[in-house]
Amino acid sequence: MKQSELSQAEWSEAADCVVFSGCEESVIRGFLETSGVKGLSLTGGEAIPQEVRAGHWGVVLTGSLRIYTGSAGETMLLNVVSAGQPFDIASLAGCGSGPVNSEIRAAGKCRVALIGAIDPAKLMKEYPEAAAGCMKYLCGRIGFLNRRIHTLSRSTAERKLADYLLGEFEAEDSRAVVRIRSCSELAVRVNLSRASLYRALGTLESAGVIVRSGRHIELTDIPALQRF
Repeated sequence: MKQSELSQAEWSEAADCVVFSGCEESVIRGFLETSGVKGLSLTGGEAIPQEVRAGHWGVVLTGSLRIYTGSAGETMLLNVVSAGQPFDIASLAGCGSGPVNSEIRAAGKCRVALIGAIDPAKLMKEYPEAAAGCMKYLCGRIGFLNRRIHTLSRSTAERKLADYLLGEFEAEDSRAVVRIRSCSELAVRVNLSRASLYRALGTLESAGVIVRSGRHIELTDIPALQRF
């Protein structure tokens, strides 16, 4: 992991985060300068250390991050965060000062903007537009997690396959690709019969969220695949 200052282009990319939707550029700039921003460069599979994440939230500038929960050997993929999306958002207003209960790893080369927490009273008083954007985003995340719990409880073949693909893809240029040796091996890894696997592959492909080509499966719409 390498730390460096953000370029002017990266400042603009951080400002395009959904949390700042509707905010004027001067407001966003003031917010970021007050909070403090630093850039982190990660390689594939590299984690953001807990001590670095503490008291910060972030925005993915390029690449993708995978967020996991659970103990070693029993982790579960919670989310995939792509460019332009925030992560550790609870820390924005100082709500994430306690122990970090998740693990964040880069899915290939990744660049993120790490932003310091801000006092909640200061956030609402001086940056009400950002506070409103934060609330809107958090409400959306609650809805997402409710749907996630529902889909996990159903454990459909499509959900199992989607979770596996989201946890295994490699970032290649602007594409997200999973390499497989054979469908037989994939069926074993996903814990499905070959018939169920083929049906799930067909369903995801028909929905336009994956494209199969030989031993490669490209994830063409990661947000839609997460909702599947």
